[in-house]
Amino acid sequence: MRKKLICMQICVCAMLFAFAAEAINFKEVVGTWRLYYRGNFGYEFSFNKSYRAVCVVRFKETSIYFRGVYTIDERKHLRINISEMKNEEPGSTGKYNSVFSSYFVFDAKRYQQGKKEYLELRPIDIVINGNASDGYFEPIIKLVK
Repeated sequence: MRKKLICMQICVCAMLFAFAAEAINFKEVVGTWRLYYRGNFGYEFSFNKSYRAVCVVRFKETSIYFRGVYTIDERKHLRINISEMKNEEPGSTGKYNSVFSSYFVFDAKRYQQGKKEYLELRPIDIVINGNASDGYFEPIIKLVK
């Protein structure tokens, strides 16, 4: 009985260690991260080496694009300072418009499960044109690379 209990504890610890979240850094966030649901709903975040970011929020037939620059602060929060956004609807490509006082702040963690990499984002502060816009994002977004 005692051996089984110890064996189970070791297995649980190994599983927790295997899926432990890591704090993000600039090298690990570079790339395109996606989360899609049925019906063309979802998110796409692209981060490049020159600190440019594009965030796409898909709502069935409409997509909203946000462009800006990103940084990672000392608390490991991912901040995207938005400079432009556009609405894209069926039949039109839309045009980017400048936005002011716009930014997204996420608590961000990175996971690896087997060969897949995941970026977990938890919105902390979402502001568009100076207005709180918390409705754009779910409480937890688990993106895959």
